[in-house]
Amino acid sequence: MENTAASIDPNLLKRIYLFRSINLESIQGIFDFCKVHNLKEGEILFRPGQSNWMVYFILQGCLRIHLNTLDGDPLTVLGPGESVGEMSVIDQQPTTAFVVADVDSLLVSMDADILWSLVHSSHAIACNLLYTLAKRLRHADSVVSGGVHLDREERHYGNVDALTGLPNREWFDQLLRRQCLRSHHAGKPLSLLLMDIDGFKAFNDRYGRRCGDRVLYSMAYGLNQHLRPTEIIARYGSDLFSILLPDADMETARGIAVRLFKSIEQTTPIMAEEKIVDYPTVSVGVAQMKPEQDADSLFSEADAALYRAKQMGGNAISE
Repeated sequence: MENTAASIDPNLLKRIYLFRSINLESIQGIFDFCKVHNLKEGEILFRPGQSNWMVYFILQGCLRIHLNTLDGDPLTVLGPGESVGEMSVIDQQPTTAFVVADVDSLLVSMDADILWSLVHSSHAIACNLLYTLAKRLRHADSVVSGGVHLDREERHYGNVDALTGLPNREWFDQLLRRQCLRSHHAGKPLSLLLMDIDGFKAFNDRYGRRCGDRVLYSMAYGLNQHLRPTEIIARYGSDLFSILLPDADMETARGIAVRLFKSIEQTTPIMAEEKIVDYPTVSVGVAQMKPEQDADSLFSEADAALYRAKQMGGNAISE
């Protein structure tokens, strides 16, 4: 039987290396979306070639890692606090090893999108993940011939927008396709916001591209601060931000759009050439996925809603 991690003793959750130096109360809401799993001794969690969108954290027990066969000694054994599945989540490739419960074990699973949301919103969590990966890669490099393929690493880092630190269009397109499939399969709602800066070209022409870059960076940071861990933002284009809202219907998405819209209105003006420059306004398009829609048609519907907001003169939200 599966429960959410919100029901788990916080002292067990504190064992997880990813949350070192993190106040768990500040991220308590994410545990409502993390499942608890009880694995029996010998139960297989992963097989080579398996698709995976989850990171699993060990609370009790331990897991064995075998490369090509379950016969013989394991490559390594992971214990409480450690995690498994992060490599396939990061490079979006199938798993490459068997992962088996060495004894009865208690695990918590976290969806890949929640993990990335935490990484983008918390410097400490990002550092903890890097530390975990560094240990994992050092061990793999000493044991596995060939080590880690650099093209996968380059592909991952190529998914981050250099200016804002947000995921970029390529990453978001892949995410949107996955989430659409999951929502259809689970019968849960999925909504999308597209937010565009009004008159951004004219703003750049007037104040300069450097000032425009400061607006983009500040806006990305501000929006990210007003999003919950399950609400995922990316820089989709020059001045276009896309925000995916899993499990959100139109009413919920509309409320989130209003919240973000007001956060932009309340943003502190910036300085450009010793002059105070007000933030440009934004327009927002809101769409909820329909049963017959795929990722492309959902995006097109949100884009059409954004166009309607622009036609209203900007500084508006449209559905």
